[in-house]
Amino acid sequence: MPRSIILSDALTGHFENLLRCPVCQHTLRLVDKKSLICAEKHCFDLAKQGYVNLLSHGIKSKYNKALFDARKNLAQSGFFEPLNSKLCELISAEAKSFDRSLNIVDAGCGEGSNLANIQQKLHHCLGTVPCCVGMDLSKEGIQMAARDYKDSFWCVADLAQCPFVDHAFEVILNILSPANYAEFERILHPDGYVLKVIPEKDYLKELRAVFYAETDREEYSNAKTIELFENHLALTEIVPVHYTRNLAKPLIENLVHMTPLTWGAQGERIDRIMDLNSLEITIDLAILVGRKKG
Repeated sequence: MPRSIILSDALTGHFENLLRCPVCQHTLRLVDKKSLICAEKHCFDLAKQGYVNLLSHGIKSKYNKALFDARKNLAQSGFFEPLNSKLCELISAEAKSFDRSLNIVDAGCGEGSNLANIQQKLHHCLGTVPCCVGMDLSKEGIQMAARDYKDSFWCVADLAQCPFVDHAFEVILNILSPANYAEFERILHPDGYVLKVIPEKDYLKELRAVFYAETDREEYSNAKTIELFENHLALTEIVPVHYTRNLAKPLIENLVHMTPLTWGAQGERIDRIMDLNSLEITIDLAILVGRKKG
């Protein structure tokens, strides 16, 4: 069955009720199983690959297919497994307090591998498949997500103009990605929560030590990120996630292609990492758990 047909069926079933026009904020409705149209006639066609582009204007992104291919390869190797397991654990513990199935959005989902893995884990833990939505600014990332994972709704969208109705989601995931807290507060259910994953000081420290030796980027602090989070949401918990992975050469290359740390690094320093046959890498993260204030 064509992916666009699967998408139209999913929209009819549930996802349509979560959407609003990013241009005028009116309700979007599925028309002729091929387009989402609002009362002001703004129209967004379903792509044949099984996603919808809900950008109101074109935006350039540094995140390209090569980066997402590398990230998917790392994900398939289990690189993010402990993180996803911890996120699933947090969501599962809270799910019991809701008398309905959860709506979950991954804001900045990339190529979708983390959300798909978390959805699979939640299905196993809860016995039901939560309604999962992945949004990203990168069309290439969303195209990959729609191609590989058919159980979620995927859309190209801007965090500053989230195409969702107020209070749509019980859970907002924001994994190593920028946030727009005004929009998060708007689309978050009153009883819902935000799980924002941020780097800790030792995250990928082996790369920083080579890429940015003796510069101010060799050390990292997330203090300003946490402060900004607390300005908008009530921070209820900080959950540490710390582990290491031994990477063989192909995965080292994927890591280098995936991380934005390479964007400001000198070519010679990048080559020093790429020439390694193995590398013990540190994954040092924190999950910020936040709820609406008041």
